[in-house]
Amino acid sequence: MKYVIMSGRFESGNEEQQQGYKMLFGAENIQYFFDLYFHWYNLVHEMGHCIVEKQGAKFTKVDEEMYVNSLAVAYYRFMGEDERLGQLSDRLTNILNQVPAPMPEGEDFVSFYTRIWNTEAINNVMIYGYFQLRSVLEALKKEKTLASVLKEIGVDIHEPGDLEKCTAEIKSENAVHFLETARKNLIAMGVGVPEIRLELLDDPMVQCAREE
Repeated sequence: MKYVIMSGRFESGNEEQQQGYKMLFGAENIQYFFDLYFHWYNLVHEMGHCIVEKQGAKFTKVDEEMYVNSLAVAYYRFMGEDERLGQLSDRLTNILNQVPAPMPEGEDFVSFYTRIWNTEAINNVMIYGYFQLRSVLEALKKEKTLASVLKEIGVDIHEPGDLEKCTAEIKSENAVHFLETARKNLIAMGVGVPEIRLELLDDPMVQCAREE
């Protein structure tokens, strides 16, 4: 199987699209944070969906999103990317401290989103946005190891000595390099990563992976 990760750029979006991301993420340094989230972190998140499908692992939709966030965080922590993960954590914490949680009183995060996943409610931008950002923050807090996360889908890894740390500047032009580096490193560890290409788009609202 081959996959494509489609990822839109903030800088090419229209005014309404850019304003929507400013409302969700905050306007301060929005270009850098958009690229940190979508063109660095989220590339491994989306790759995680491809790995899960290749492995034949079965999750509910909510649990799969939680899982691939754990995988992305664990990979970058394994690669020593604590500074960038810290930047992500600080920004997400600040955002979520200012956004009211959509869960009714007495209902926890996972059960609420499991209940509404296949309903119209999940199509609300702020409700879905809260889910994604909270899921990433939950993964950052748990600090699972990469080996333990991959073990959950039946993958045992080894640690080769020739992994490449990608220190390129955070921007959309380097997204392909981030993706290819992560894919190569995971394959070197023994992870069955399918063939994946990146397609950068003008529409920043498109952020997904699909089979080709």
